[in-house]
Amino acid sequence: MHFFDRFFDVYFVNNYVLLIMLGGMTILTVYDVYLEKKALMRLRLTILAIFILSVFEYAEECFSSLPEPTVWRTLFSALCYTLRPGIILMIIFSVFQRVPKVVVIPEIVNTLIVFSAFFTDIAFSFTSDNSFQRGPLGYTPHIVSGIYLACLIWLSVRAVSKNSAEERFVVFYIAVMALIAGYLSTKAYDQVVIPTYASCLLLYYLFIYAKNTKNDTLTGLLNRQSLYADSEKRADSIRGVISIDMNELKWLNDNFGHEKGDQALVTVSECFLKHLPSGDRVYRIGGDEFVVLSRSQDESRLAEIVDKMRTSVDEAGYSCAFGFSTGKSVEEMIKEADRRMYEDKAAIKAANQAGGKKVHLRD
Repeated sequence: MHFFDRFFDVYFVNNYVLLIMLGGMTILTVYDVYLEKKALMRLRLTILAIFILSVFEYAEECFSSLPEPTVWRTLFSALCYTLRPGIILMIIFSVFQRVPKVVVIPEIVNTLIVFSAFFTDIAFSFTSDNSFQRGPLGYTPHIVSGIYLACLIWLSVRAVSKNSAEERFVVFYIAVMALIAGYLSTKAYDQVVIPTYASCLLLYYLFIYAKNTKNDTLTGLLNRQSLYADSEKRADSIRGVISIDMNELKWLNDNFGHEKGDQALVTVSECFLKHLPSGDRVYRIGGDEFVVLSRSQDESRLAEIVDKMRTSVDEAGYSCAFGFSTGKSVEEMIKEADRRMYEDKAAIKAANQAGGKKVHLRD
């Protein structure tokens, strides 16, 4: 069968759903306002690679139907075995900005092995009647794919914050589905690999897009809308509230520029997360305003959390006012925590003035 014979009937129809997914993801990247340009470019290249792999798979299938082997089947088989783990590697680079370059070494080794099929049979070969035969290193593409899936999981576990348990679940689900697809491909079910890659990429992109509507883009903390939603959905489990207000942010912005102010917000956010108990959530609800929803109603426990956060912020060179409340409805606790936070702010201002220190707190 010639490569272009019955292209519409065979390739287009069999890959129609895949093409819809890839086209839809491409359109979404055009209108995306959350991802950085480099991340968008990597995502588009990954989409293109999945499309190219689907064409190569179609070509390999065409040449596999011939009565005898050809150099073209060897070429397209080698390209497919190269692209399969290569796409997982591209997904890693699309999702994570800082990935050590050493991670490409397995793919380089895999490429050299599979392309050795032109002159050896260590990876794969074809018999005189065009039947496929796997060589002693024929499972290298699958092994490399497994390495990259493990790498994807490891990087995700390291990168996901305490506020993103959902992301751990999504990444785990994607990895498991890809692992199953990889296993099925070793059992001659190659047709599941490409749709799985596309589906996993689309799922992760949609999750990141949805996640960005819940999170503050600067600090990565949950935003005000998430606070409203969680106050309703998690009302039964919320036992305490901590209200936080950063001091001197306006003074930093006015005197050193908004870049310094943004840096300060990111730093204090990291201080909050560092001492945030598992299951508790922290939100940035305004320019310099933060709220923690806690599962603990023990006042001494909340006071301990506040002390640790305050010490961490002070050591970073910044200042925040804190207030907390327990044992009431979420709305009442927020109001009381806010009141105590403003009392703390006034106390900080008075103590600094008494010590002869200039203060630039918001009134």
